[in-house]
Amino acid sequence: MPLTVAHETHLDALAVLVSHPSLVTEFEMWQGRVASAFEDPFHPRDLTWIARDAGNPVGFALAYVLPSTRERFAMIRIGVLESHRRQGIGSRLLELAIPAVRAYAPECAELSISAWVPNDAAAGFAARYGLTHARYFWLMERPRGATPELELPAGMELRLFDGSEHALRDWNQVYNASFARHYHFVRSSVEDTRQFAARPEFRRDGLVLAYRDGRCVGFCRNELFDHRGEIGVLGTAPEARRIGLGRALLRWGIAWLEAQNAPRVTLLVDGENQDALALYRSEGFSVAKTREVWSRTN
Repeated sequence: MPLTVAHETHLDALAVLVSHPSLVTEFEMWQGRVASAFEDPFHPRDLTWIARDAGNPVGFALAYVLPSTRERFAMIRIGVLESHRRQGIGSRLLELAIPAVRAYAPECAELSISAWVPNDAAAGFAARYGLTHARYFWLMERPRGATPELELPAGMELRLFDGSEHALRDWNQVYNASFARHYHFVRSSVEDTRQFAARPEFRRDGLVLAYRDGRCVGFCRNELFDHRGEIGVLGTAPEARRIGLGRALLRWGIAWLEAQNAPRVTLLVDGENQDALALYRSEGFSVAKTREVWSRTN
């Protein structure tokens, strides 16, 4: 049976691929939660391809079409087993994904791919398709122990997320306000937030909202992965910055992850977000890994 590449909407093949030793590091965040990655509200099911050799899955591509401040952008995730690389499978997957994204979202302005680096093969692959360096993201890590004391700015109150409609609206509002000017900001609706909170791996007690005068002005959401814990997203509204709220939320997140016995305390940050980098370094984080994003106009 020859090698085939086709649309597939079955989860099993994707789960087999991302757990393979040659792909497990690249797709570490998907381990044990492939369903959430596959069923993401920004991943149209038709934008999924599986490559098979003699019927066995050997590669895949998923495209996410993401709403932003103005136009949408697409992130295409591609994985090919090491045994089947340098055979043109990744190229075939990308060549199917690009026109499919254009057909699905003609207004999509940008295509992106990403990988942990150094990765000469990924860099060369990006260059062949006109994708150029756009950003570095850093996975930062902090030694466990000696959690610093949490000191809230005056007038602030922290509330654990309770799953109520009011809390959902507050979380969605402060997330959008916090990141609207950031690179690859993904605009969220209350329904998107509701779907995220329904994921099996979501922890209500791992999300805290900060209030001042009855208004939600900050949040910290944590995640637990197989081999580490992560401060998944931390944001403060523009009117609540430079008063120590970000530091307080960061310390809350560190303490929560330590209390869950996370073997490592990590976070992922845009390498050009100097304010966030300064905060994280001052709290003991240092760069452990680098992820590169390559982009091109669609």
